[in-house]
Amino acid sequence: MPPNLEEINTLKNKAKNYFILGVIAQKIGMNSESATNFFKSLFATDDAFLLEKTNFQPSNHTERFEMLKTAMPSLYLITDKLFSTYRRTYTSELEKEEINLVKKRIMEAFANVGISIPTDEDIKTKLKELSKK
Repeated sequence: MPPNLEEINTLKNKAKNYFILGVIAQKIGMNSESATNFFKSLFATDDAFLLEKTNFQPSNHTERFEMLKTAMPSLYLITDKLFSTYRRTYTSELEKEEINLVKKRIMEAFANVGISIPTDEDIKTKLKELSKK
């Protein structure tokens, strides 16, 4: 059975939305929230790629890492290098420089998977949508 395109697109949209929320949180000085959303963006990117290429969505981080390692080593390396930083967000604040590095790596992940990086205009539009709710 071919991969479910609707699910793949949903994951890609989630990746972009989490990225946008990460940028917004970063701009208003909410570093923990920014980091959390950037990592959610990365994991949604990973899962979209895996669903598209393997027709399987991992149920946990261990499965995600195992699948990425063989299916797309470059995406695996990005995720693996950031994972210890992700775990640290549970107990400590990240510095601005660390958050910028996380953001940069997620932009690389987007490029690897073919997800367009949200522009400043996309972010402004999303912010307007959110403020109307």
